Amino acid sequence: MLDVLHDTGMMTHMPFLTLDQEGRETLLFCQAGADRIWKAYFRSPDGEVRRLPTALPADICECSPTAWHDDAGWHVTLIAGGKADDPLFRLYRYDGPSLDRLSPPMAVQAARSGYIYKDRLVYGEPENLVHVRRPLGGGGDKVIELPGAFIYRVAYRADAPDMLLISGQWQQEDGDGGIFTVEYDLTADAQRIITCDDDKPAYKCTILGDKILYADRIGAKFEDRRICQAKSTRGTKSQIAIARLPGQVTASSTVAVKGCNCKKPVSTAAIPTTRPSCLECVEKHLGAAYVLLSESQDGYAYRLRAVGHLHEAEDESQQWPALHAAVRATRKAYQTQGTVPDWQTLENQMAEARRGGSHVE
Repeated sequence: MLDVLHDTGMMTHMPFLTLDQEGRETLLFCQAGADRIWKAYFRSPDGEVRRLPTALPADICECSPTAWHDDAGWHVTLIAGGKADDPLFRLYRYDGPSLDRLSPPMAVQAARSGYIYKDRLVYGEPENLVHVRRPLGGGGDKVIELPGAFIYRVAYRADAPDMLLISGQWQQEDGDGGIFTVEYDLTADAQRIITCDDDKPAYKCTILGDKILYADRIGAKFEDRRICQAKSTRGTKSQIAIARLPGQVTASSTVAVKGCNCKKPVSTAAIPTTRPSCLECVEKHLGAAYVLLSESQDGYAYRLRAVGHLHEAEDESQQWPALHAAVRATRKAYQTQGTVPDWQTLENQMAEARRGGSHVE
């Protein structure tokens, strides 16, 4: 089944296995070449590989396709974003009579991971949260928290739609943590860690019956991947995910973010700082505020969380006065006037700080 994918020499990941109207296996996945711009494809039951007609710009990355069908035809969702002049990632939906005849894209939600299945909307925040909603009613709304994890993909089993497949990476102070995939049963609130091929993590996997495909690493970079079929699999009972109702408070992560400089001493002879500065942490908090403020437009009560992230970014940026002043002004303008941050200006200040500008010596 995968030979036709491997023969191209392209990188592949984000597999999603489902059945067509006649019960035949259909594979959706993403593929990228040297430009590392991922695009969504599907392999039809007859073995032909074709692009999904997403109608999105050529320089935008597409990932995590999922699909289901009913009497009206096919319903496809995917995550796409990363354009130079519009870096926000969004969850898109498509509908059509076949996978190569889909409607124009409809942006549903600002998100880095997630999908829509019938009346269920699921989307993840990069830092440890997965939201499960039924906007049209029906109950079952919940938040699933994975303390200490960055979430890279949220999908589901086509043969068991109440089973979430959440892939991510643990964040550790001393470097990269391990990657994982947890299968979470929304009905029973049960969970297990999925591993395959001598306990290798089933990263960004898809499961259909007894078949598991996953994205195996084949190169030096983290996302140098190729879809492989697991020869053996194992599910280990787990309690890493915590479910709660929306708005309910539960445990939060105490694991430090990877690769940051919080513990490294910095020179602050000119202007004393109240805490260690860290550009990676500034970027993390600004990114979290960006997502929260985007989603607050849909009515979510994220104001306090967004203000908190802006304040953390302000504290973490004290080593770079120009950046610090910009973040502080942004936070105060939002708190006092409700002014949406100028994200491009903040991004430019971050780039200047990385180049060594406005640095306290």
